[in-house]
Amino acid sequence: MYSPDELMQEFKQLSILEKIALETGEEDDIKLGEYLGTSDYRYVDGNIRELTQKYYFKGKEGITYSKHPFYIRSGMHRHDFFEMAYAYKGDFVQTINNTQMTIREGSLLLLDTYVSHSVGPVDENTIIVNILMTREYFSEKLMKRFSQNNLITEFIVSALYKNSLKGNYLHFSLDNNDEIRNYINAVLLELKHDNPGRDEIINSFMIILLTMLAREKNCVNDQPSGSRTTPSSVVSILDYMNKNYMNLTLEDAAGYFHFSPNYLSRLLKKYTGKTFISIILELKLEKTIFLLEHTDFSISRIAEIAGFRNMNYFYKLFEKKYGCTPKGYRGKLEESTR
Repeated sequence: MYSPDELMQEFKQLSILEKIALETGEEDDIKLGEYLGTSDYRYVDGNIRELTQKYYFKGKEGITYSKHPFYIRSGMHRHDFFEMAYAYKGDFVQTINNTQMTIREGSLLLLDTYVSHSVGPVDENTIIVNILMTREYFSEKLMKRFSQNNLITEFIVSALYKNSLKGNYLHFSLDNNDEIRNYINAVLLELKHDNPGRDEIINSFMIILLTMLAREKNCVNDQPSGSRTTPSSVVSILDYMNKNYMNLTLEDAAGYFHFSPNYLSRLLKKYTGKTFISIILELKLEKTIFLLEHTDFSISRIAEIAGFRNMNYFYKLFEKKYGCTPKGYRGKLEESTR
């Protein structure tokens, strides 16, 4: 049986980066990263670093975790994956979208993609654990399990579909909620130990964790100006599309919800910024990625399973979205796992 004690032992161990920071007094993560040759970023909007998921996720995994290093300041940055920052021990200060906030022990932040944020240096008395998730993980593993219209569902819908509204976050002030801590420990321990069936266990724990967070009343929900609350009907439509996208037409979806096709189309465009067909195509492409990562099926078979009937059209869409062919994508995966 796993014990949270082994997590604490892991978190207390100093990495090479932390040892160098402690010995030299250098707290700038950029300088330390360059010293070790581990930097992987580009600058956007002047002085904001943009980090990519390829550096943090290995092979097929869509969820992982890391401890914020002791003694090191993480300058203003953003990334193309989601982050759940949990105050495992002690309090810490984080700046998000130019707003400084204190995260108390036991509380957590759920950050959307491309949120500009920074964290000051902490000592060994403060442990920050970051659970990182790719957009594909959110879409494939989480969205399809949330059909109720609640705070978490709204966050996921905004994160996956509202490209123009990137930058929101949820701050849960939890006052050391034991149930939340237990589920976070359970997720971390399953991630730490690569045992059979761990993916299903992790996904189940994450669904329970997020559902429990959705019940929390003490939450700050910060969204960029211009955002609008997604009505329950749109959440239901997106959930239905997630479950039936293979052969779903606009007319079929409209008929299911007793809307006219034009009205359903306008509704989706208004609240997601995307058309019905573009959402369907994204779902199909995400299915091909899942099959490329988890099966040995041929490319043509994968395209067929995902609902593509025209192979030329499929290749064109895939290359446009991912910058390589399906075969090339699979080749990169094989290289990363060698």
